[in-house]
Amino acid sequence: MEIKTSKSYQKEVLEKYKKEKGGEMRGYLAKPTRSQIRDACAYLLNRRNEKNDEYILNRFFEFESDVNKLRQIQNFGDGKFRSIENFLKGEVENTSEKNLNLISWLIDFQPRPLQEYLKSDDLISSEDGSPRGAKKPTGTTVPVDDGKLKTKKENGKRRRFIISISIAFGMMCLFIGIQNYPTYFSNSDPKSNSCMAWADSLYVEVSCETAPFSKFGTEVKPLNKVDLKSMKKVKVDAAYDFFWPTGKPRVWYYKNKANEIEFFTAPGLHPTNGETLKKITPYIIETYVPVHSFNANSFVNPTMGQE
Repeated sequence: MEIKTSKSYQKEVLEKYKKEKGGEMRGYLAKPTRSQIRDACAYLLNRRNEKNDEYILNRFFEFESDVNKLRQIQNFGDGKFRSIENFLKGEVENTSEKNLNLISWLIDFQPRPLQEYLKSDDLISSEDGSPRGAKKPTGTTVPVDDGKLKTKKENGKRRRFIISISIAFGMMCLFIGIQNYPTYFSNSDPKSNSCMAWADSLYVEVSCETAPFSKFGTEVKPLNKVDLKSMKKVKVDAAYDFFWPTGKPRVWYYKNKANEIEFFTAPGLHPTNGETLKKITPYIIETYVPVHSFNANSFVNPTMGQE
């Protein structure tokens, strides 16, 4: 039997990905991009929480304890997923341990992370401690301690029981996940509206059957109730309430290549291009927000200075 190492872990994780193309997450990972990998992490955050998954996510995302984890993932720079994308596409041969652990979480590789994988190496399996498959010297009598033998048998039964319970629990979670997972390959009722798409100025519920693009010409995404409720594109003027009484922003913005500003009511990613939205600032308000209308001559500073 091959000894389990970090190299064999990488090999087995990659083989599982190539064989299943992401399994139940194939809608994101079959042809992965950095933004799709990030979206897959956001979708699975509260859906896949096994024993060591919190460690895997904290190691990769370095979460701040007082900030919403979903928002931190949505605001995570997509450049940090580049090495994962290149590895899955076969453009590089190796990647870091924390990347491999995140991939193992995304594709539900077991056991994970690397430390647990290495612990599962069961080369010493025979009662006398010799490697599995090794031949005992002819004529040699192996002393057996009945107490130790009994303990090993009991441990073996306990381990098999735990594994059986774990498999049953995993199958139950998988079944529930399949029932609720809005993949692009779903056979669910097309009126179920378990996905969403951007429609000019807000997200609307759509059928996952319309993937990959909705009738609005935008990408069909897994339903995110937070974005569905709070993410809207708005028109503003100088009278708009840009900040909460605490001073925290109520508006985020994106400046396109034409030097035009788009305003949104929630943080996160731009609904159509995946770029990270920025917090509104007094400078942006003064420079880009019109006084009372949306005509070019309505700005406080008509020169439209650079950010």
